[in-house]
Amino acid sequence: MTEHDPITKKALLRFQIISAYLAADPPRGKRRHMLEHLAAKTWFLESGEAFSVKPETIRYWLRMYRLGGFEALKDKPRKDQGVRAIPEELIQKACKLKLEVPERSIERIITIMENLQLAPPGLLRRSTLHRALQARGLSARKLVIPDTKDLDRWQADYANDLWQADMLQGPWLPDPNRKGKMRRSYLYAFLDDASRLLLYGRFFFKGDLPALELVFKRSLQRYGRPKRVYYDNGMVFKSNHMKIVCAELGIHHPIHTRPYRPMGHGKIEAFNRFCVNHFIAEVKASNIVTLQQLNEAFFAWITEEYNRRKHAETGMTPKQRWINDASRIQYIEEEKLRIAFLWREKRTPDKAGVIRLFHHRYKVSPLLAKKRVEVRYDPERLDHIEIYLDGVFKQRAKPLQIAPNRAPKVLLPLEQDQSPEEKTDYLGWLTGKHKKKIKIIPADDKSSGGDQTLGSFLRILQEYISREVFDEKEAAAFFHTFGPFDPDRVKRTMDDLLAVEPPNLHISFYLNHLQTRLRGGTS
Repeated sequence: MTEHDPITKKALLRFQIISAYLAADPPRGKRRHMLEHLAAKTWFLESGEAFSVKPETIRYWLRMYRLGGFEALKDKPRKDQGVRAIPEELIQKACKLKLEVPERSIERIITIMENLQLAPPGLLRRSTLHRALQARGLSARKLVIPDTKDLDRWQADYANDLWQADMLQGPWLPDPNRKGKMRRSYLYAFLDDASRLLLYGRFFFKGDLPALELVFKRSLQRYGRPKRVYYDNGMVFKSNHMKIVCAELGIHHPIHTRPYRPMGHGKIEAFNRFCVNHFIAEVKASNIVTLQQLNEAFFAWITEEYNRRKHAETGMTPKQRWINDASRIQYIEEEKLRIAFLWREKRTPDKAGVIRLFHHRYKVSPLLAKKRVEVRYDPERLDHIEIYLDGVFKQRAKPLQIAPNRAPKVLLPLEQDQSPEEKTDYLGWLTGKHKKKIKIIPADDKSSGGDQTLGSFLRILQEYISREVFDEKEAAAFFHTFGPFDPDRVKRTMDDLLAVEPPNLHISFYLNHLQTRLRGGTS
């Protein structure tokens, strides 16, 4: 092309407009002012016709010039010459889609028509369809007041370096508990900053802490541990329990947006806008009436569309971008994850060893009566709770069931002032001397072969103690309360015990010895 070519002339005119900006190279904070100054000027074509340019157009030309030089300022020749009009029947279908859900964008309408095979791929062009809808009064941009403060674009270096989370108001659905009433749904979602991958999201009828924790936990189970998490200033995001979860799992202390300045949360905010326009808007045209149906549709939309859609900034789909850093991902053990998300409360059992939690009563060991213990529990599963004393696990407790008969008496250790008069116990001295010769396995021994099941625990006890004193029911209750145990350590403990004691004592004697040696006692 020569300088007299119309395309070259247009590119030269564009360069003339941006050249003043390039020469001035305004610093940050004055760039917008420079763009508005150039946009306020009147420019002239060779024919003498006057025209003006918007600031965003000048910004676009600057970006194109910096990326591709002068050639990037030239208009590309059309590849669809001769196919510039959309058939009227397709325009009518597009108008119908727009009228059904006014929030549908032009890109969304094109995607729907191509996926539903209402139009051949590539035929519908955004600009042409926009003019067709605009002529019928169906296309208009919302007025947006620009932010006067200067903003920078940024992103995390790699996947799982930073996660962003937010809550979004969802569609109204019929209330399952009140016939004829509607109820607002709420979406919690976690997004990976570097890849824009939607890690996990779910709609709830309550935007409370258990809902947020469920989404966070599912995200961790699926995609490993993030280095940092970035939240807004909502009360659920600033709860102490969310801080404890991060501390337990080795995640950086939660970062929060500045008050009244959510723009730093831009990626999850952009996802929210995309979700409103491309998913929530579609709910109006669907048959969704329950929360389960809404979540099923959301999971399908995330998997089949959003995470597979090429992102303009990264140049690849969110899933592909996340997989590129898969070698850096660190997954968390399921048991460690379960313990980290348990809620914690301080309680003092009464003299009968009973504690209260959420209108439930639980029975704990009499050894813990009147002691300040920590109760750890899952608020969605209160069929059992875990009891800790000074940070050490003691037992699992189940809801109290009052029986018609008194429970078997548990012998408590005598206090020092209640001890009988000391006697010369030669046999006790002799037994103690013998025990010192026996190798005792340390409590933190790691050479075991893993935790055991109830069946293997019962089989070990049957091997060591006499048949007439073995009580399977009592042994199973003991395992459910204090187990599981390392099978190798159980065997070694029983070997040491039976070296000095007979095998036909009451089963409680052996179980109490196992509890002392395997769960925080001297070993």
